[in-house]
Amino acid sequence: MRKRAFLALIALPALGCIEDRLQVDVTTYVHADGSCTRRVEYRLERRDGDKSVEIPAASDPLRLQHRFPRGERWTVKDDATPMRHAVSLEASLASPNDLDWDYWRQRARNAAPARNHVSFAMSSDDVPIYEFSEAFLDPSSPLAGTRLLAQLVARKDSEFADRVAAGLGAMAPRRADVRRAYREKLAQPLTREVERLAARPIYGPREKKEVEQLLERIDGMLDELRDALVQASPAAAPRELEEKLKPLLDAFGESVDADFKATGQAPPFDLGETSTKVHFRVTLVMPAAITRANACVQGDTAVWEFDQDDLYGRGFEMWARAGGR
Repeated sequence: MRKRAFLALIALPALGCIEDRLQVDVTTYVHADGSCTRRVEYRLERRDGDKSVEIPAASDPLRLQHRFPRGERWTVKDDATPMRHAVSLEASLASPNDLDWDYWRQRARNAAPARNHVSFAMSSDDVPIYEFSEAFLDPSSPLAGTRLLAQLVARKDSEFADRVAAGLGAMAPRRADVRRAYREKLAQPLTREVERLAARPIYGPREKKEVEQLLERIDGMLDELRDALVQASPAAAPRELEEKLKPLLDAFGESVDADFKATGQAPPFDLGETSTKVHFRVTLVMPAAITRANACVQGDTAVWEFDQDDLYGRGFEMWARAGGR
């Protein structure tokens, strides 16, 4: 069965599609005086199953979605070939607090970008204590995209009633009945489920799965809306009504799709033939042995590994404390 138009907007990534694999390696060396050396390396490959494929410049996410810090403190090297794209950054800074950001990714024109935030402090004691914290956060989660979709749908009851009246003519239910059915079968259930998920303190694997399931249920909500309109119609030809409602629902879906794209916000999930998988490896080297950290630690070094999905909700937080007695 052909997907309704605005379900193309929220289509989940298909298995076996072409996938961009972006590895991001971040290394921070904190020196005894509190200064630091920072290195970031990006390595992008495009895969079709086990096969590497060409990355055209017009669809290269490192060119389209990423920004890199510039200025005298930064050395930026860009090495692009048809099959691989690598970008490396390095800077020597008086303090990690001078970083501001050095990871920045924006999936859509007006979407809030994913970025990192760094906080550092050291004591002035005879045996200094070094405290480092960094967070990677992406506000444009699938839940944020779904919430925007629900808000757009909720505002379209009058437009939908106009479309039904124009498309069905004398067969159309009363306008008030159309708007009521629209709210009860589509707008309100969708909004209620989205707000239930948004009220949770985290966006984790459970929430990701439930957002996917909610998006898949929209098709059923539209079927219930169609059935309610058939029952509310004064005409006695349900099959004819169903056939007339199919193109109306498709045209309505196209208007929702157009309105969403016009916002320039990131859709709930990657669209098109290429999805992107981002993996991070973050290494912190302190000037003294690390005494506490939320990571695997060996002596003066802590290492964290995480994926793009970990940036949603509260983001991925890293912290470490070194030195002291």
